[in-house]
Amino acid sequence: MIPRIAIVFYTLFVLTTPVRATGEQPDSSHQSSDDSSVVLPLEVEDTANFVLSVERLTVHRGRILDTLDITLESGGNLLAAFDLRLALESRFVEILEILPGEILDSCSWEFFNAQAEDGSVRENYPRSLWHVVALAELIPDETRPHCYGIGRRASLLRLVVSSEHVDLAPDGTAAIFFFWESCSDNSIAGVTGNVLSLSAKLYDYYPVGDYESDALFPTRLGAPEQCIDPSVKNPPRRRIEFHNGGIEFLLQLLPDSTHSDSTGRP
Repeated sequence: MIPRIAIVFYTLFVLTTPVRATGEQPDSSHQSSDDSSVVLPLEVEDTANFVLSVERLTVHRGRILDTLDITLESGGNLLAAFDLRLALESRFVEILEILPGEILDSCSWEFFNAQAEDGSVRENYPRSLWHVVALAELIPDETRPHCYGIGRRASLLRLVVSSEHVDLAPDGTAAIFFFWESCSDNSIAGVTGNVLSLSAKLYDYYPVGDYESDALFPTRLGAPEQCIDPSVKNPPRRRIEFHNGGIEFLLQLLPDSTHSDSTGRP
C-alpha cells in the first residue's frame, strides 16, 4: 500500500518544484488572547482555507498519559488526502501512538498509516518525528467514503502522549510542531486531486528550535518557494494555517481545585 501512497503524492507534485517565507503578519483575530504566539514570516498567496492545530495541554502534577488532538477546520472545503509530518524535541514527553481522529472515523476513510522516525541521528532534525498519511479512497471502486469532512472543527488525529518514562517532568514546555523535509509534507489534497494545499501561515505558542541550514530542507518554517511553480497548470496553493502546540508542565505542590485532572481540562 505504501507505494500507492507515494504515487498519489508524486502525481500531485510531479509538475512542481519548493514560495519562501517573506512577509505578511496575520491580523490579531487569529491569535488567542491568553498566549504569546509567534507568527513566522510566510508569504500568503491565498486565504487560508484549512486550519490545522495541535492541542495545548497543561499538566499540573508533572506526569501525563493522555491523548492530544490535532484538529482541522476546513471552512467547508472538502479533503480527500493528507500527508503530515510532526516533530517533538523534549525528552520529557514521548508520542507513543498516533490514531485516526473523529473526521477519519466518521467518514470511514480507507487508508491510514502513522510511522515513527528517529530524527536524532540526522543533522538539523528534532529528536522524534512521526509521518502520517491518509487517503479517503485508496483504489477507485464502488466503495466510497462516507464523507470528505464534517463541516466543523474536529479531530483529524489523536496523539497518545506520555511522560511515564521519567520520574517527574520539571516546569517547562514540550512543543509538538509541524516539520518539513520535502514539498509534500504537511499538505492536503482536495477531492478532485487537481489542487494541493500547502502552508500559508504558521503560529508558535511554545519555544521551538530553528532546525535550519543552508539547504531548503529540513525546515519547520513551511514549504519553501521552490515548492510552487506558477507556470504549471495546477500549481499548489498556500491555503493551510498551522498552529503548533504541545504540553506545558506546571509543578504544583498543593492540589488545584480548579482542575479535575492532571491535564488542566476543567
